[in-house]
Amino acid sequence: FVGNSTYLDDHGPPPQKVLPFPSQVVYNRVGKCGSRTVVLLLRILSEKHGFNLVTSDIHNKTRLTKNEQMELIKNISTAEQPYLFTRHVHFLNFSRFGGDQPVYINIIRDPVNRFLSNYFFRRFGDWRGEQNHMIRTPNMRQEERYLDINVCILENYPECSNPKLFYIIPYFCGQHPRCREPGEWALERAKLNVNENFLLVGILEELEDVLLLLERFLPHYFKDVLSIYKNP
Repeated sequence: FVGNSTYLDDHGPPPQKVLPFPSQVVYNRVGKCGSRTVVLLLRILSEKHGFNLVTSDIHNKTRLTKNEQMELIKNISTAEQPYLFTRHVHFLNFSRFGGDQPVYINIIRDPVNRFLSNYFFRRFGDWRGEQNHMIRTPNMRQEERYLDINVCILENYPECSNPKLFYIIPYFCGQHPRCREPGEWALERAKLNVNENFLLVGILEELEDVLLLLERFLPHYFKDVLSIYKNP
């Protein structure tokens, strides 16, 4: 058949793509709280379910200037929907800069366990790459790298006398300078943001239950996640 198609005359324009609700999800993952496992699952799930997984290679910049916030929010907001954006970054208020506020999810863990995990991660990485521990902390002296954590704590080494148990709070408090100051104000603001902007904040020690809830709450993104997680 050669000629001009009359399909649109008879049928009208093709239907618009129906987006799931929510179609904008942000996972501002807290360091050393199982996020690498979850991101690995998300890579599999994005191919399986056809959503846009937007990841960032920036792992060590969680606090942003106002201009950096505006730029990042602009980049995220223009991503093809449905999207799930993930990065180690303190809570971003999209509505402050005129954007649509996405649904947030996150996972935290017992702060002491997080400190222990980070202690060994700084020394030995996660062994996913050859000499990864040397890349992680290349200038660390051998006696420091193999320092027994009990000695570190009992003898009040600087690394262990201030274990940054407050570390998790700013991920929920946000980018305000006061969010970086341990205290009641930051804690209360974090709790308010959790209530208003987070669909779910899971606990790593109960990861399978968290994945089950994500599968129920966000099926377009997490359907079958538990079976994938359990599959060797």
